[in-house]
Amino acid sequence: ERGAWAPLARAGMTKDDVRATARRWGLPLAEKPAAACLASRIAYGVPVSAAGLARVEHAEAALRAALTGAGLAVRDVRVRDLGDDVARVEVDAALLPDVGPHLLAAVTGFDRVELDPRGFRSGSMNELLPDPVRYR
Repeated sequence: ERGAWAPLARAGMTKDDVRATARRWGLPLAEKPAAACLASRIAYGVPVSAAGLARVEHAEAALRAALTGAGLAVRDVRVRDLGDDVARVEVDAALLPDVGPHLLAAVTGFDRVELDPRGFRSGSMNELLPDPVRYR
C-alpha cells in the first residue's frame, strides 16, 4: 500500500516459515516476539518525529532493563507517548503488582509516566479513537 518491500512475503514465506528458517540457521531472533513499529507507540494526532521515536525507544529499553534487573521475566513492554509529555507504560498483566514507582523511574524523557492498570494490549492506542471497534 505504501510501497514497502516485503521480499520474504513475495517469496511466499509466512512468519512461521521465517522463524523455522531462523531456527535451522541457529539465529537467536527465531524466538523473538513480534514487535510493532515504534510509530505505533505514538498517539493519534501527535506528530511522529525522529526525536520522538528515539525518546520512546530509549524509554522502552531502559524500562525493559530495569524490569529484567529486578528479576522480572518480561515479554511485552510498551511505552506509549500520549502527547503533552505523558507516557503510559504497559507491561505483561502478570507483572503489574511488581511494577512500582522505583521501576517506572527508569522511563525518562517524559514529564509524567503512568502505569496502565490493564497491562499490555496490542492495539491499545486504538482505544483512544472515537470508534475503536472499527480499527480492531
